[in-house]
Parts: sequence; C-alpha cells; structure tokens
Amino acid sequence: MLCGKTDPYNKLGVMKLLSLKHPPKVQSVWRAVLVGMVAHPLFAVLFSVVYWALRPFVWAAIYSEPYRSLPGPYLPESGEWLFVQGFGFCASVVAGALAAHWSPRKSKLPIALLVALSIGTLFFTQFPLNASALRNVLYALQTPVGLVLGAVFLWRWQSANDAQPCGHPESPRVS
Repeated sequence: MLCGKTDPYNKLGVMKLLSLKHPPKVQSVWRAVLVGMVAHPLFAVLFSVVYWALRPFVWAAIYSEPYRSLPGPYLPESGEWLFVQGFGFCASVVAGALAAHWSPRKSKLPIALLVALSIGTLFFTQFPLNASALRNVLYALQTPVGLVLGAVFLWRWQSANDAQPCGHPESPRVS
C-alpha cells in the first residue's frame, strides 16, 4: 500500500524491484553478515574489472601514448596503488550498506561483527613493507571505516525517508 492506496503495479502482475526503502522479508544478523562478506569481494572485483577495462583508454587520453603495463604489482607509494585502494574502500561502503539493509531494524551487531572480522584479518595480511606509515594506516582502516560509513549512510537515509509522509519530500505550504 502506498499512502492508503493500493499499489497499481501489483494489480498488473509486474514484479517489484528490490528497493532499499523496504527491508527484505527475512532479516537476521547472520544473513546480514553473510551479505556483507559476499558483497565486499564481489564489488571490489567488479570495480577492478571495470578499471582494468577502461585503464588503457584513460592512459591514452591523459598521456597521448599507448598503455604500457608495469611488471609486477604496484609500488605502495604510487598514485595508482592509492587509486586501487579506493576500490576496496568503495566496496566496503557498499558492503556496509547492504549488511545494514539485511540486518534487523536498528541492529548494529552485524556491522560490529563485520568490523571485528575485518580487523581480525589484519593479523593474517602482509602490510606493504616499503610504504609510509600513513599508507599502512590507510591500508588497515579502509575496510572497517567503509563498513561503518556505509551502514551509517543507509541508516540516515532510511530515517530521513521515514520522517517524510508517504516517502515524498516536503512541499512548500501555500498560505
């Protein structure tokens, strides 16, 4: 129902698209953690594939010469390494928003579990040894901070939509 009216799309038999405005029918802490754990690497790979597909064209547009790939991994002090770290941060923001969407209303436990898991994995990762301290801190905190920011953005967006009548923005009152 939309503001006391029936939804005309349901009468036509049109399938509703998934929406962030309406929570899933079954929400649980473990589903939210699972969604967050699947969404993070999935979106990181998706962003990386799009980047690798567009990279030669962007390189040619900027430098006016054909693209030459570097042998081996990026150096941690390079700008491209920093740019690729942004993919991990963006994937963390998406994973945090999706985990918050699949968690029970106002539950912060799935996000806390995901943050604890991401901090726990830091004990098993190898930090770039020849990077500055600032880059190592960025490398370590991008996932926990992204998860929290994604969840907070979704919660703020949901609370702003809940405050508006029928999901419509406030219209100016005419006197």
